[in-house]
Amino acid sequence: MKLSYKWLKKFIDFELSPQELASMLISVGIETSVVSTGCDWHSVVTVKVLEVLKHPGADRLSLCKVNDGSKDYSIVCGAKNIAAGQIVPLAKIGAVLPGNFKINKSKIRGIVSEGMICSEADLGLKKESDGILMLDKNTKIGVALENVLSGLDSILEIEITTNRGDCLSHLGVAREIGAKLRKILSFPTMIKTFNIPYLNCVEVKSDLCHRYIGSVISGVKICPSPGWITDALEKSGIRPVNNVVDVTNYVMIELGQPLHTFDITKLSSRKVVVRKAVDYEKIIALDGKEYKLDSEMLVIADSEKPVAIAGVMGGEYSAIDEKTETVFLESAIFDAVSIRKTSKKLNLSSGSSYRFERGLGWDITELASWRAANLIIEIAGGRMDAREDLQIVKYERADIALRVEKVSKILGCVVKEAEITEILRFLGIDLRSRGTIILCTVPSWRNDIKKEVDLIEEIARIKGYDAITSPGKRCTATAEVCVSDNSLLHAVVEEFRVKLNGFSFSEVLNYSFSEITELEKFDLKYYYKIANPISKENEVLRPSLLPALYKNLLLNIEWGSETVTLFEYGKIFTGLGERKAFAVIMYGKVWQEWWKWAEQKNSPKYDFYFGGGIVRNILPSDEFIIAENLNAESYYHSGKTASVVYKGKPVGQFGVLKPSITSDIAGDVFYFEVNLESFENVCAGKKSLYKAYSKFPEVKRDISITADKTLQFSEIEKVIKNVIKSGGILKEYSLFSVYSDESKVGDGKISYSFRLSYKNSEKTLTNEEVNKDMNVLLQKLDADFGVKLRR
Repeated sequence: MKLSYKWLKKFIDFELSPQELASMLISVGIETSVVSTGCDWHSVVTVKVLEVLKHPGADRLSLCKVNDGSKDYSIVCGAKNIAAGQIVPLAKIGAVLPGNFKINKSKIRGIVSEGMICSEADLGLKKESDGILMLDKNTKIGVALENVLSGLDSILEIEITTNRGDCLSHLGVAREIGAKLRKILSFPTMIKTFNIPYLNCVEVKSDLCHRYIGSVISGVKICPSPGWITDALEKSGIRPVNNVVDVTNYVMIELGQPLHTFDITKLSSRKVVVRKAVDYEKIIALDGKEYKLDSEMLVIADSEKPVAIAGVMGGEYSAIDEKTETVFLESAIFDAVSIRKTSKKLNLSSGSSYRFERGLGWDITELASWRAANLIIEIAGGRMDAREDLQIVKYERADIALRVEKVSKILGCVVKEAEITEILRFLGIDLRSRGTIILCTVPSWRNDIKKEVDLIEEIARIKGYDAITSPGKRCTATAEVCVSDNSLLHAVVEEFRVKLNGFSFSEVLNYSFSEITELEKFDLKYYYKIANPISKENEVLRPSLLPALYKNLLLNIEWGSETVTLFEYGKIFTGLGERKAFAVIMYGKVWQEWWKWAEQKNSPKYDFYFGGGIVRNILPSDEFIIAENLNAESYYHSGKTASVVYKGKPVGQFGVLKPSITSDIAGDVFYFEVNLESFENVCAGKKSLYKAYSKFPEVKRDISITADKTLQFSEIEKVIKNVIKSGGILKEYSLFSVYSDESKVGDGKISYSFRLSYKNSEKTLTNEEVNKDMNVLLQKLDADFGVKLRR
């Protein structure tokens, strides 16, 4: 939501700059940024138009001469309202306008233009404008425009958590400012008339409507709104419509209460009925689209048909137009869950539904009704003929007992009772002291405060988390930490994290939801669909970590990253239920280019072999082996995938994603995912043992062997691994070369070159011992597969 800095100052007097205000709001939990400082330009000055001539090369352009008090400028202008004698803003050569638009010296239809005469849209003051901005005729020329315009305002944009719907208004945010600065709010003046006749034309047939206030105002004149209302709406990103409709939007962003107006003469029998829709009933909404309703949706109707989708959007049939003279003003509280379901089913969202879904304050509904009625009468004329306030659900204020000593105990620092009561009162909470207990009556607009700990959180939030220290005697709270006997899962995840962080990988955290079309891209099946998803991107529970990680990868590439290495630990939801999984994705260059490596033609990239090496390095022990992937996921490239096996049981897969998936980027994308539930099962009871590193030197030997091309490399690896597992002096191996030139190695043959590492923890090895052990390996390979030492 966008907020006006000046509008906030109407509610509360403060001296903070827009940037300081944004920082303060962030400190109390409202994400805030300053999106406009009111003056988003540089080098724009006031000038006088001396003459306006027709452009010799274009009918719709004018050639203007302007003066800033010291110099004349020749300007090509396309505005229809330009005229001699006007005072206008000129963006000189080198000026920068909103959107980082720089003014350069240019030729327009053969005529040089030495700047640009600006409109309000050019200056970012309005979204649209019909012509140039004409200043007061008494305005001094040659003056910076920001020193002339008195209405400049800074715009702040906030994002709230779903439980803080009370902050979706200038009043709500002003309350937060007042509580933090300990300042009292100023409310707009309004007249409440108590001798108005009872309306008696509203009928509520569903308890999904908790409160309904209807007012009839007759004798109104529909016309454009005054400038102060249109400016306020435009600053908040709302398009002005007419004076009556604009008032409802104005009050919504001022007080947070959605309102709606009907032309009551268009309603059949002038009757307003709040009821559930009938299945297959239809309505054309204000957006011009037809919507099919069902019996779970709440509507506002006349005696014949629905005229509005309650809490979401009004209907076209009963809309205010230039012929309207009698207005029905609605201010209501509808069930938050019902409004959300309706909005999602219809795929129709509005500023009203956004607020109703988060809950409204009981008192604000009445306040907003009077405020809107006062403004309509003020700017559209007319009088209030009748009013009706139906309270279908009995509202009871929540009382919460707060123990003073509990505040200090929970926060870990001493907080005096006087400070506690001061903070709570500025938050609008009524207090009654009962000895060591404070009885707190929560205001209706704070439906997120339900327990004592919520009050303590409010105290901490307003006091400031950075101000919570522990001077003098430290208050401590202890808690028992329950750790299961088998903490292997945690240990494995932490080992993965430490090793991958050592490789400069970054951890990401994604939501457990996914979009069906994203899953289809990877040929993944979903098992759990969300009944009323918050958006299309969150319609099913994810069966794999891959779709979200791939999305993270693309986003990083779009931001210019040549290398992306990410991992995630999270939940997946398969046919077997909820599971914990760990996944790694990598793409791009293994390391950055360096001038010393300029002679290298090819920079190493994360491919199947390099990725496999990473996987092998992060696995917890040598008992995990890399094997042929007999049941590869369909998203892997055939021939570039392998499985991770522990004691004969697959626990994970890795490989290169197939090209049809990664066609939107250049190069291989490597992916590894392990199901930690199966990981935990096969590893249960395993203990990590410390092994002292040998102080004796290792001996390395390079050997090249030849084998039939039909022999799978995994068979050769299996023999080497079995020799290592036997506990001999061969400890490690690595493949560093593959050679397949049959003219050198023989027909149907292929050569593999290995580096073997021998070590003994008790003594220094001799050449004879190493040669003997290496010959045993070569004899085993020869006997089993006819593999020969290449000479």
